[in-house]
Amino acid sequence: MEEPKDIKSLLLRQQWEASFYQIVEQYSERLLYCAISILKSETQAQDALQEGMISIWKNLHKFEGKSHPFTWCYSIVRNAALTELKREKRHKTSDVDSLTNGAISPEDLKWDGEEISKKVQEVLVRLPEKQQLVFELRYYQDLSFKEISKLTGTSTGALKANYHHAKIKMEENLIGLLNLP
Repeated sequence: MEEPKDIKSLLLRQQWEASFYQIVEQYSERLLYCAISILKSETQAQDALQEGMISIWKNLHKFEGKSHPFTWCYSIVRNAALTELKREKRHKTSDVDSLTNGAISPEDLKWDGEEISKKVQEVLVRLPEKQQLVFELRYYQDLSFKEISKLTGTSTGALKANYHHAKIKMEENLIGLLNLP
């Protein structure tokens, strides 16, 4: 079995095929879980992962080495999943409107777990990018602050502060969005 290669050094040496192969080998599973956590559907997550991988391939030459390659790839796949989520939301909204002809008010709709998850994602995308990343890596990927620090090159103190602020903003926005007391 071949030893995994350092993706960052491959990217910086402009070895595009080798670096992409290593990205697929080393990160695919974790990136799929990222997409699943956003979309709550493995089929949609696989589509988002595929779109993300295409984007990664097309943009390998833009990697500057300022971040860890996984963080860079994670952001790309996350954005692909969020794009898919927005596309799905637009589709569902038009379906509900056409079915009800305005007969059902938003207050009549009950929240289920999937809808709440989607609301969480809506609020998450409103956070500053650093807070989004820390929240997702800590909450969804269950990484320690030490692991996140290694990935992002940010001190654990700064990461804890970002996570704390993200949690507060998430709570405040979700209370308003879900009309909770």
